[in-house]
Amino acid sequence: MKQVSFQEPAQPDQVGTFTIGRALPNQAVNAVGPFLLLDHLPKREISAGELPEPDGSFAHPHAGIVTFTYVMEGAMTHFDSLGNNSSVSAGGVQWMKAGNGIVHDEMLATPLRRDGGVLHSFQFWINLPAPNKIEPAQYMPVSSPDLPVAMLAGGRGEVKVLLGGYDGQSSPIPTYAGEFIWHVRIEPLATVDIALHAGLPVAGFLPTHGAVVGDARIDAHTIIGLDAPDGTLEITNPAVEPLDLLLFGGEAITDPIAMRGPFVMNSDCELTEAFRAYRAGKFGEITYPADHAAHKS
Repeated sequence: MKQVSFQEPAQPDQVGTFTIGRALPNQAVNAVGPFLLLDHLPKREISAGELPEPDGSFAHPHAGIVTFTYVMEGAMTHFDSLGNNSSVSAGGVQWMKAGNGIVHDEMLATPLRRDGGVLHSFQFWINLPAPNKIEPAQYMPVSSPDLPVAMLAGGRGEVKVLLGGYDGQSSPIPTYAGEFIWHVRIEPLATVDIALHAGLPVAGFLPTHGAVVGDARIDAHTIIGLDAPDGTLEITNPAVEPLDLLLFGGEAITDPIAMRGPFVMNSDCELTEAFRAYRAGKFGEITYPADHAAHKS
C-alpha cells in the first residue's frame, strides 16, 4: 500500500474578490509531475447581484501551460481571445492549452451573478513540454455527462475521470505527460482501494472534510504527497457524509522551467519574448457579447 509522504495545508491567497486556498506550490514541493499550481476556491455563497457583469478587468494572458478548471458546484463562464465563449456547470471542466499565447477571462456564469447561488471550484496549472509551448492555443469545455465514471469495488465509491484514464475509462481531453486528475467520491464510513499508475508522482487534495489515507489522518483543505513505491492507496471516510478527494499526477517534464507571472517557458529569453508578444497585441483581444456594454480586454 502507498503511504503519505507529506501533508501541507492550503495557504490563503486573494484572486480578485475571492479568497482561495493555494495548495501547490507549498513548503514541501514546488510541483507534482507536470502540475505547477493548484488553487482551491472553497464553497462560497454568492448573493444575487453581488458581483458585476464582466468588464474585462480580470482578463489576463497565459503562455506555455495548460489551465484546467473544475467546477464542483455552481457554474463558470469563459471568454478568450480566440473567440471562445462557453459556460460549464457543476461537474464540468474547462481545459485551455495556452501554448504560444492567449488572453482569457473566467468568471461566474450569468445566472449565478444575477440570482445568486453556490460556487466551489479548482484551478490547476499544468506544464507543457517544450515543443507544445510554441503550438497555437486551444480551448475545450467538457460538461459533466461527458466525463466517465468508474465504480470502485464493492460499490462504496467512484472515480470521475476528469483528465487521463482510470480502469479503462478515459477523459476526452488531450494529455502531454501522462497527466491525470480524478475526483474520487467515497460513501460514508467506507474504505476503498484506488489503483494508481505505476511510477508516476501522485498527490491528493481534500476539499471538504478529513480522511484516513494509508496510515495517516488528513485534515480538510490539505494537500498530500504519496510515496514512490508502486501499489494501491487505501482511503477511509470516517464521516457520515460522502468524502471528496482529488487525486492528480503525471510524468515530470525535464525541460528547464522559467516562470514569471502567468507565463511558464524554458528560458528567461523565452519569457522576455512572450511578454513582448503579449504587449504587442499578438495574443489577441477578447470580444465580449454586445449585451455587455463598455467591455475592454
